[in-house]
Amino acid sequence: MSTPPGKTTGFGAGIGAVLPMMAVLYGLCLCNIFLRNSIGVLAPELSAELGLAPALLGAIASAFFIAYAVLQIPVGLMLDRFGPRRTVAGMFLFTVLGTGLFAVAPSGPVMVVARLAMGIGCAAVFSGAFMAISRFYAAERFTGQAGTLNAFAMVGTFLATAPLALLVAFAGWRESFGAIAVAIAVLAAIAWFAIRDRPACSTPAPEAQEDLGAIFAGLGEVLRTPGIKIIASGGLALAAGNTILGIWGGPYLNDVHGLGEIARGQVLLFMAIAGVAGHFLYGQAARFFNTIKRMILAGLVVIALVTGTLAALPDPNLLTVTILLAVLGLACGYPSLLAAHARAMVPDRLVGRGLTTVNTGVMVAIAGMQFAVGAIIGAFPPTAAGSIAPETFRIAFGFLSVMAVITFALYLRSIDRKPRQTAIAPID
Repeated sequence: MSTPPGKTTGFGAGIGAVLPMMAVLYGLCLCNIFLRNSIGVLAPELSAELGLAPALLGAIASAFFIAYAVLQIPVGLMLDRFGPRRTVAGMFLFTVLGTGLFAVAPSGPVMVVARLAMGIGCAAVFSGAFMAISRFYAAERFTGQAGTLNAFAMVGTFLATAPLALLVAFAGWRESFGAIAVAIAVLAAIAWFAIRDRPACSTPAPEAQEDLGAIFAGLGEVLRTPGIKIIASGGLALAAGNTILGIWGGPYLNDVHGLGEIARGQVLLFMAIAGVAGHFLYGQAARFFNTIKRMILAGLVVIALVTGTLAALPDPNLLTVTILLAVLGLACGYPSLLAAHARAMVPDRLVGRGLTTVNTGVMVAIAGMQFAVGAIIGAFPPTAAGSIAPETFRIAFGFLSVMAVITFALYLRSIDRKPRQTAIAPID
């Protein structure tokens, strides 16, 4: 867990007041990442049991991101109006319901509904956590703290690989998700009591008195902020990691390399571990080199190179694929930098709307990319054995590489922020 806040928070909040809240926020973010990536290992089995076509499988994976994206702007309004406690804890109940529905889903369309509910419930988790960090920690610590939280949350990706595969092999996927639903229900109940909106010694929140017109005026102010839309474009390349780890990595390793459930989980485990490291290292490196923009650009270059290499190699061995996927997981670890970049652009009274505006763009991009990759794979005929041809996956990897190059070109136009000097915009 991150370094406990103390007197350096700038608000006088001690460790006893903040540590329980941060522990719960870490747990909620971990659940978010676990659920969004939990389809990848199971995809071949789900397809076989329920007869899911590639397009429908892509829709199931994307449903989480679609709901997450659609709710971002409303979540921003709610965070600024009601604060993190009621918004995050209240909405997370939808995640509990969605996970339970997924466990008993009889068909692909019902799974889509379940994943939509999961995405609705998780929509406020990261933005609410980042808002709490911005209010309970000193401004210059935002980038490092956000990166550490994201790194811990990425343990959810690790749990969605080999550990989930082992659990499913032992108990079955329906029983496993039923138990997971119970666990996150307990976490949701704890969150209601542990999350706080502001330090006790801070002044009352002026945004809590905003009327509806002022709330939407603030949203318009965020949308007019120079560079905010460019920051959101970072999701186009970020989707490479989510698309492979969260859905198509499993089918690729199954159809092209002949790996079973547990073996697939082991390969994806390396990608997940690298992702955990990436989320932590990006935050620390941005602070060390005192730049957000250049760290993101460096990651975009690596993403383009890795996916381009997967597209170019006609018959890579499993070791090569494992290494490339691990590097890709590392390179896709910059979401906290996108949040820090957005946070640096807006004043404190608009932080909820600023973070969720960028999250909207990122999640729309990820969902759209997952749909696009599913459509690409579904457009080509399967092999005689009914599996997806290696050439089809290579085309999909090439598409991801091209999108990373486009993202790089867009992000070149962004305005840099120095984490050690202007971690967040001035409070007004």
